This record gives sequence, C-alpha cells and structure tokens, in this order.
Amino acid sequence: MLDVNGERCERCDLVIGQCEHTRTVSGPAATEQGRILVSPRRMAHLPGCGHNDESELSEWGEIRGVPRAWARIGNGEPLETNAGAVLGRPALSRCQDCVSRS
Repeated sequence: MLDVNGERCERCDLVIGQCEHTRTVSGPAATEQGRILVSPRRMAHLPGCGHNDESELSEWGEIRGVPRAWARIGNGEPLETNAGAVLGRPALSRCQDCVSRS
C-alpha cells in the first residue's frame, strides 16, 4: 500500500505502510478490547487468553490506549506497558494462540 500523500515513518523514513512500524496486520485490532496484557516473559496476550489467570496479574503489565498496539507488536515494534502492576516492560512478541483468535 503506497501512501499518495508521501507520508513517511518517523522511525525509519520509509513510506507509510512499507515498514515494520506502520505495516498493518490482518484481523481485528486488539485495542478494540482496550487492553493488551504483557507477561513476565514479555509476551503480549489478549484478555481471555488461557495462558493467564486474570484474577492474578500481580507480575503482569498492560498496554492501554496505544493506537494499533497489537499490530505494531506483531510488526516487531516493542511497546512498553503503561498500566497494570508492572510499568515499562516491553512487549516483544505476541501469543500465537491470541493471534489465532484475533
């Protein structure tokens, strides 16, 4: 997808949509649900994932209110937690089970 306005990524200067920072990932965005959970292993999960007990998230962080966060993590951009019990933890990858159901 080429941007007809010539807008470029602020991080790498490629045309919007051609780099890992701006390329979209198919499927509904996780931000529609409002939050992404980040495990102590720095893996991003969607709420309701069987890999976590949401009643006990004392070592987990959350990403909230970040545009296109799920797609950006999937495109290799580490995003830091900004809510939950642990702040500043980067999400480095996405849970494949969550990817399958997103």
